[in-house]
Amino acid sequence: MLTLKDEIKISGVGLHSGEHSVLHLRPCGRAGIYFRGKSGLASTADAVIEEDSRLTGFSLPNGAAIRTAEHLLAAVAGMGLDAVEIELEGAEVPIMDGSAFCFAEAIKECGVTEVDGDAERLAVSSPVAVREKDGERLAVALPSEKLSVTYVIDYPGTPIGTQSVKYDITPEMFYNIISKARTFGLTYELGFLKENGLAKGGSLENALLFDDKGLVEGQKLRFPLECVTHKVIDLLGDLTLAGSVPVGHYIAVAAGHSTHGKLVRRLKALYGHKNI
Repeated sequence: MLTLKDEIKISGVGLHSGEHSVLHLRPCGRAGIYFRGKSGLASTADAVIEEDSRLTGFSLPNGAAIRTAEHLLAAVAGMGLDAVEIELEGAEVPIMDGSAFCFAEAIKECGVTEVDGDAERLAVSSPVAVREKDGERLAVALPSEKLSVTYVIDYPGTPIGTQSVKYDITPEMFYNIISKARTFGLTYELGFLKENGLAKGGSLENALLFDDKGLVEGQKLRFPLECVTHKVIDLLGDLTLAGSVPVGHYIAVAAGHSTHGKLVRRLKALYGHKNI
């Protein structure tokens, strides 16, 4: 079972709250992802997921409310950690540069170590599918011998357009490529975000922003399929709310956090924490 060699401390501003927060990642002696709150530890497997298509928000039995944790949780899963304790000073995980790379890099620099204990290797045993918006949004989990993700996005009439990727998820693939993909948005969405009290900490330093012609103010993509690859980060992070990411082939089409959350709830309802 793999955990961190030492404690990691990361601080920054929350994307939606605009407030400063401090994040602590610590070694853990039991399998799972745990958040420490005032009344002790609580597992992501026991999270109650918020219904929100814009971010991953959830509450835990110990009273902790966590927002925008998807990039952090994706890094934990993508870098192969089986056990970690997380403490968040603040209500929202720092956005950093809008990708999962800062978290993945911190984990790599800290290093991992093997400790006694067995980590559950959950696996999808039969196909599971969820749909939203009359089938326009789709997320599917299929049995597979390895963890992989196929993702398709479609933003017709925008420079983003239609993009698709398929990745086999390994620590090397996650660190070198997937983790570096930044969150993105469109200028016409800014009014909605402002009206709903979101993206108070957003800037061109932590998000890609497109207008009807392309990226604004000289922003550059890190690689051609950065936008759709970021959606892979979001999905991986959301899947950790099943307790750990079940091995399977995940296919998502025009999905988002709300669709991902429905898939997680369906997996937990069908199979429970231990026999996904």
